[in-house]
This record gives sequence, C-alpha cells and structure tokens, in this order.
Amino acid sequence: MDHDTLVKQAKHWIWSQGCCVVITEMTSAASEEPDIIGFLPGYSIVIECKTSRADFLNDKHKCHNRSISENMGDQRYYYAPRGIISVDELPDGYGLLEPYGRGITVRKSARFRPKKNHQGEISMLVSTLRRIKGVSPPGANIKIYREGWNKKARATLGIKECQ
Repeated sequence: MDHDTLVKQAKHWIWSQGCCVVITEMTSAASEEPDIIGFLPGYSIVIECKTSRADFLNDKHKCHNRSISENMGDQRYYYAPRGIISVDELPDGYGLLEPYGRGITVRKSARFRPKKNHQGEISMLVSTLRRIKGVSPPGANIKIYREGWNKKARATLGIKECQ
C-alpha cells in the first residue's frame, strides 16, 4: 500500500469517529505536520500513516516527538499495514490502526493525552480557514494568505524549524 492510499483510508475512518473538521497533509506554521488531524468540539485525533518499518522507526527522531507536549492530538494513532508496527513498540498512549478487508481495524485504542500542542492545533486550524476560497461563512471574516506570510509569521512567533 502506498502512503496516499493509507491517508485516504484513514481520512474516512476519522470521519466515522465523528470529526467535523479533517485536515490531511497540510503545511502550516505549526511545528508538526500530521498526515491527518481531525477535530471534534474540544477534542482532536492525529493519525500518522506509515508504509514501512523504517518510516515508523524514523518517527522517533522528529523534533515534535521528543517531548509529549510538543505534538498535537488528544489521541494519537499510527496507521500501517499489518506487521509493520508491533503493539508493544508503540509510544506510550498511542493507538494502532491497520487495514482489514475494505475497512480499518483498531489493534490498540489510543489513550487520552492530557498534554498536547494547543498552539500547533490552533495554527493548523487558522491556516485551514485562510485557505478557504470563495465567500466566508456568516459571522466570519477571514484574511486570505499572501505570498511569504507563513515564513514571516513563523519567524515573528519564534517558531524554529526542526533540525
């Protein structure tokens, strides 16, 4: 299975969990760029899709994974084909999703995480709103992105790039 297929399947699963806003593979001013993040009122779920064991093992070295409070999501899941990730090697509190027939099975449920990157989630939502084309919904005034805003905003906010 390729990464795009996993993302599409996981997107449908996260919709089925009641998320009313779902964002996939979007670059923003946030320090993390999850494959999928879904929002319910006051709650968020992140899914990282992995096509290989090496991809999963490399995740430990990403800067946002070095500290629990630096990554997004009240719940976090990995989604990978069976056999790539073992339940006993998941980071503490993470869940594991795997393809099963035409759907997805929950091999391990994710636990609620009391600490997360609220600022990153807000940044992701603001970035999403600013990309909406057309008429703003009633009661919302949205300033659309200008070229170069993202880089300037990150510097102004003191957000550093991962090394």
